[in-house]
Amino acid sequence: MLATDDSHAPTSGVLKHGFISLKEEGLKAFIWSKRYMALREFKLSFHRNESTPHAVVIVPLEDISAVSRTDLKTYCFELITKDRSFFISCKNEEELYSWMHEIYSRSPLLGVSSPTNFIHKVHVGFDPHTGDFTGLPETWTKLLTGSAITKEDYANNPQAVLEVLEFYTDETKRNEQEFEGVLPADAEGDRRYLHLVPKPGAPSSSPPSSSSTNHRPERPQRPDRPDDHLRPHIPERSQSIDNLHENNHHHHQANGTKSTVQRPAYTPPSPTPSPVTSPSEPRPPLPGFGPGHLRNGEDEGKSIHEYSAGVADAAAALNGHGANKVAVERRISTMTEAQVMEKLRSVVSCGDPNTLYSKIKKVGQGASGSVYVAKHLSTNSKVAVKQMDLALQPKKELVVNEILIMKESSHPNIVNYLDSFLVRGHELWVVMEYMGGGALTDVIENNKFTESQIAAVCNETCKGLQHLHSQNIIHRDIKSDNVLVDAYGHVKITDFGFCAKLTDQKNKRATLVGTSYWMAPEVVKQKQYGAKVDVWSLGIMAIEMIEQEPPYMDEEPLKALYLIATNGTPTLKNPESLSSDLKNFLAVCLCVDVRSRATSKALLEHDFLRRACPPSSLQQLFSGAQ
Repeated sequence: MLATDDSHAPTSGVLKHGFISLKEEGLKAFIWSKRYMALREFKLSFHRNESTPHAVVIVPLEDISAVSRTDLKTYCFELITKDRSFFISCKNEEELYSWMHEIYSRSPLLGVSSPTNFIHKVHVGFDPHTGDFTGLPETWTKLLTGSAITKEDYANNPQAVLEVLEFYTDETKRNEQEFEGVLPADAEGDRRYLHLVPKPGAPSSSPPSSSSTNHRPERPQRPDRPDDHLRPHIPERSQSIDNLHENNHHHHQANGTKSTVQRPAYTPPSPTPSPVTSPSEPRPPLPGFGPGHLRNGEDEGKSIHEYSAGVADAAAALNGHGANKVAVERRISTMTEAQVMEKLRSVVSCGDPNTLYSKIKKVGQGASGSVYVAKHLSTNSKVAVKQMDLALQPKKELVVNEILIMKESSHPNIVNYLDSFLVRGHELWVVMEYMGGGALTDVIENNKFTESQIAAVCNETCKGLQHLHSQNIIHRDIKSDNVLVDAYGHVKITDFGFCAKLTDQKNKRATLVGTSYWMAPEVVKQKQYGAKVDVWSLGIMAIEMIEQEPPYMDEEPLKALYLIATNGTPTLKNPESLSSDLKNFLAVCLCVDVRSRATSKALLEHDFLRRACPPSSLQQLFSGAQ
């Protein structure tokens, strides 16, 4: 609820304050009023001036459902609550993004920092008699209540429900901790990138439905993050799970918070065992927004014909029937900020990029920078320039890490890094190859692909992946948004980290914590994983080209996660319309059993990829989509 009663002076307990221009919805919709805005821990208040204790309007931060930039004025953003909207105009861009960041980071519906210096112990159980969970954190309960996951889903696989909740909150927290990214200026100017995840297991009795098509909240409430990754067995009746502590204890401390959560593993009648076994070693870090490293030799010696175990199951699932190496983050997170900046200065080129490039058009704008199409002044060739303000990047080491990876990953099927510059000590320019054909997503939404065109895109993408994998790098975000085509029809992979944060948060492909739809089952199960997560994503991307969207796109996020987690290999809508070569290609990509899933190297031998059309055919397809 909005209030107008505030007994505090504007500067009492204030975290941020200053003059702005305010326009409200309703009777005052045409009036811009000068107001003194004050941000406190739990509310935002608007005063007539800095010395007036009485607030004209008070907005509880818990009521804010969205914060986004608007072009109503030059430096303006919109604040949306459950009751009304406010338009706030600032003096300059720096002030604008500072206000947006501070409000966003403290609003519970959008994302808040973890509580500190307290101990929270959670005992989670499932009562088969009532069909409800016991001991869930209140925020988890709210999140679950607001989702499309049903009580039937709870009963069928309560462990999967809890894993989905945990993964959802883990990824939410991870996204909050990543550096701020660049948001597109408009829906057509640039593609958006982000991610989420899937998991294998017993098939769900709840089939993919379209009933929840319009239930994808942009910012559902984010629950507190439980820090455990264990699966104790659920007793037949509801009880505390403390007695399982000895075999299933996991203790984690982050941001001053200690949390011990013990989660149930539930076995319904006539269980179907998961084809993927979980190693006993601790799981690797969850995928962030960038490539990771894997150990050498991960099934690289196998040919495509040696992946028979598990492929039959995947093929059956597609038709509607019936031990990975540790990924190690390639990061320099142990460095201090001064060391990170020193490393960045050693990586970038000297000089002023303005003497080398001329910006032509801005195609993206966000909290920490902009994206431009630019021209090289000597050659007149076009390039893409990502310009960032490092002062707004809380994770500067990620920026350095991704530049280093891009510099080492030159390949005909990878969008090439060209150069980088540090201007005035804090403004970073990253110059990339310009891809005039656009993103694969644009074509998928407006065209029907032939199988030879699907084969061409998959073949070229697979070549790029094989190059990355040969360097022990995992992309971890393969999907149509991150596959581009140049003016000649050549397919290239993009987005190795911070590029993945070029995200339109209103796009359904970037809902809240990202796009789970393309991610491999073992990731959502928080198991150890390797390069084959990219092969799974390639298979999902192939389904995109066939059906114009990945499986479960019409589901709200938590329900989609649950279905991917429990169904494993997705079911095709019209498998009878596809060739046997294509269906077999999908089967070897989408094996839930990771050991039976093909590697990128083995995929290059697949008969389906040999049917690839020439680049000129793709060039025509992409030209028609522009």
